[in-house]
Amino acid sequence: MIVTDKKILRQMSKEWTGTHEELATLVEKMYDAMKEANGIGISAIQIGVPVRVFLAGDPEELFVNPKITYLSSYKKKNWEGCLSCPNVNVRVPRAQKIHLTYTTLREGKEVLVKERQFKDFDAFVVQHELDHLNGRLIEDRGKAYTP
Repeated sequence: MIVTDKKILRQMSKEWTGTHEELATLVEKMYDAMKEANGIGISAIQIGVPVRVFLAGDPEELFVNPKITYLSSYKKKNWEGCLSCPNVNVRVPRAQKIHLTYTTLREGKEVLVKERQFKDFDAFVVQHELDHLNGRLIEDRGKAYTP
């Protein structure tokens, strides 16, 4: 179930320190909620768990304790929606490129990704999910438009 309570969503997420089994259970719940809502990304806080974990991309990739290593100064504005802010769209300025380090799972094993670049649409999705980890919503980034 997707959380829409802004008091919960505005919490700052804490570093993930759980076990591999706990992570697998969390990711399964996140994946199911995201697919049920036809989303392209989801953060753990959106299912009520305030930890620094999100899924994004196609195919979905797991990001655990992501850290920004580079953020381009060139920004583009795009319309965004959010699973936790139903029926709201906001034109959000985002960096066109972002580099991250993070841990993910590959073939059931934790792998540290030293640095990976995202650009354009992928960069916007990653930044949207990072905002959730930091207690920010799309309506904090611009004027909300409700169709």
